[in-house]
Amino acid sequence: MSFFTAVKATLLENAMNSFLSRLRLKWFLATRSLGNGVDFVDTLYRIYLNHNKIIHFREGYPVYPLMTPALFSKPAANFVSRALFRTIQNKNLPNLMSFAVTDECNARCEHCSFYEGVEEPGRHVLTLEESVKVIADAQQLGVSVINFVGGEPLMRDDLPQLVEAVDKDLSTTLLFTNGWALEERAGELRKAGMDSVFVSLAFADPARHDEFCHTPGLFDRAIRGIRKAKKLGFSTGFAATIVPETWQDGELDRIVELARQLALHEVFVFDAVPSGRYRDRADLLDKSDWVEEMIQSALRYNRDPKYPGVTFHSEMSSYRSVGCSCGTSFFYLSPYGDMMSCDFNHAKFGNVLQEPLWRVWERLSTLPEFCQAKWGGCKVKDSGSRKLETVSAGNFRNE
Repeated sequence: MSFFTAVKATLLENAMNSFLSRLRLKWFLATRSLGNGVDFVDTLYRIYLNHNKIIHFREGYPVYPLMTPALFSKPAANFVSRALFRTIQNKNLPNLMSFAVTDECNARCEHCSFYEGVEEPGRHVLTLEESVKVIADAQQLGVSVINFVGGEPLMRDDLPQLVEAVDKDLSTTLLFTNGWALEERAGELRKAGMDSVFVSLAFADPARHDEFCHTPGLFDRAIRGIRKAKKLGFSTGFAATIVPETWQDGELDRIVELARQLALHEVFVFDAVPSGRYRDRADLLDKSDWVEEMIQSALRYNRDPKYPGVTFHSEMSSYRSVGCSCGTSFFYLSPYGDMMSCDFNHAKFGNVLQEPLWRVWERLSTLPEFCQAKWGGCKVKDSGSRKLETVSAGNFRNE
């Protein structure tokens, strides 16, 4: 065999091996990619939430927690795309905005972080036009989840117009409400494009809940409201704030059981933060043993398909998940346009009526305390972090 014949045979053999390898790869992808994709999603959510339970199919898309876009939806694509640009630009981009649309509320819940924290009576509340611009600016910056909060957001008459202003190809929308007016307003909100609703619940017992919120009849109206929301196709859940004494008394189990009876999709658990009306509760600082015990207790619910998903704020802000990412991947906007790192940290970093939203975000997210997530839990619950000028549990007293 001549030299050239040998070279030709080698090239043909290499080409054939390359062709067969690519053919084998295509066959592998055709037969294995679906299973591997499911494994990837399961692992992703197990790390993020401590469970991988699909809690709802909203308009055909699987929902894991209400606080993230439904999987494979357009807002989820926006979230993933922005994560890529985050690495290209080497910049922190927000994926969530918690927007307080009003400073009014008809309840006086004892644990509220807004009052004696954010509220400044007499200040200018963002108008419809100003609020619509804020939403557009936040979406342009990359936000894929918009939480509408308050005060009590349903006390804002033009709330449906704010929801309509959201580009639904970019962001999913979520309402946090005490539920008083939910039954009456759920229809217009669903028509406007609202995706999910959390009703705040402190106790599963009507009398105890109403007493805690200083609002007679609130429990019954909230339950009627969440039933209506579920009937209309919302992803639905309870947002439960638990303190050490109610955890020891078994309140979380009672709330989860009530959610199961109502066939709700999720119970989102906040372990109480020493902020707002609770800013002086020193027993909520640093101590986390009871929180970890509470998180582990919910594993049985997340394994049982009869129960809603049970998700913990502290799990998501722990070293096991994304850490405390306030000011790193999300922010809170007050009714007056002040940007804060989250709903519980009331230090101000700028006002969107005075400078562009992106510039305020740049200032916040590049500070040493916020340029990366903090492992070990919430900054406001950490006594060391509370000594910083960039962390404040209320307007009326410097920590």
